[in-house]
Amino acid sequence: MGRGSSKISGGAGGGDNNFAKQAAQNVKGITGYNVTRSDGVNLDFFFQTQDGVTYYSNRLGEIPQPTPNGWTEADMIFNIKRFGGSVTSYTNKQLVNMETQRLQDRQQTNDFLNATYTRNRGADQTNRAYRNTRRANRIARRNS
Repeated sequence: MGRGSSKISGGAGGGDNNFAKQAAQNVKGITGYNVTRSDGVNLDFFFQTQDGVTYYSNRLGEIPQPTPNGWTEADMIFNIKRFGGSVTSYTNKQLVNMETQRLQDRQQTNDFLNATYTRNRGADQTNRAYRNTRRANRIARRNS
């Protein structure tokens, strides 16, 4: 695989199976909950614990932050329920499916951005040449 390749995992084709394997690896140690607050707002919480510190995020793939006040996962769930929210947990299979979809979307976005950049490189060079010529002409007019 070439340098700078945007394939998530190795192998020819980059099929859905590779995304599923990578997704299963990515969600290890993560537990997810769908929370409905008392005002009807739905939120997702994803927790993981490392070195005795519990981290959470609202989306898979997002950089996790330490929980407020150093709470554990159980403390967060308890406080959500205490303030009238309802909590349902995601199964591991649901987490893998959500992560697979995220990885596929990320791959499509990378492909689109890479194609757009490649397509516009010539235009950027043309614009650079035009700017240089315009600048040279402006300087020449100023000096004459």
